[in-house]
Amino acid sequence: MLTTKPKGIHLLKPVVATQALFAVALSALLQAPPVVAKGELHNLSAPSEIIETKIENKIFQTSKILIKTRPEVVWKILTDYNNADAIFNNLKDCGLVEDKGHKKVVRHEVQPTGLPGRFKYTLEITETPNHMLEWHRVRGDFREVDGYWKLEPADGGKHTLATYSAYINGGLFLPPPLVKRQIRVDMPIVLATLKKEAENRVQTQIAGRPDKHTND
Repeated sequence: MLTTKPKGIHLLKPVVATQALFAVALSALLQAPPVVAKGELHNLSAPSEIIETKIENKIFQTSKILIKTRPEVVWKILTDYNNADAIFNNLKDCGLVEDKGHKKVVRHEVQPTGLPGRFKYTLEITETPNHMLEWHRVRGDFREVDGYWKLEPADGGKHTLATYSAYINGGLFLPPPLVKRQIRVDMPIVLATLKKEAENRVQTQIAGRPDKHTND
């Protein structure tokens, strides 16, 4: 164990140190066992009640849903960045800007439900295949945009427990109560849309029809 600071540690900028601590805390949370007990999975045919989860000093809004298909199917939908705006109604534009392997830079144009305005921002997304997506804002509207998708096998791997969590700092012109309210409006819609899309794809394949979203 080190009893003295490594040489040069005092040069670390506070913002970098904060981001490092946040990444460690988020990683620990994502690797924790699911909060939902096995016997409660049947109650998640609709989005669960949204709860607040604190990571460092950020309050995330978090919900879950059970999707009756394998995590690989759900993953394919979530990582099809160039077609996401054709699936999720609140997305008016979405596309891959840069592919850095397990890190992707993706542009978004979002119109929150019930509001006339649109917001544009770019996220850096870290992928852990078939299990996790984590993101943070690199430029654009809002001061901070953080969040994650977590996909866990359920019912022996036949189904997926999907967790969606989001934090937005709207800056001076979007007070936290307004941002929180809007996340809580849109989060159940996004979860329900994902469930419907994933389960419809499975039914389409069972019926012997090709998946129209399958890339050559």
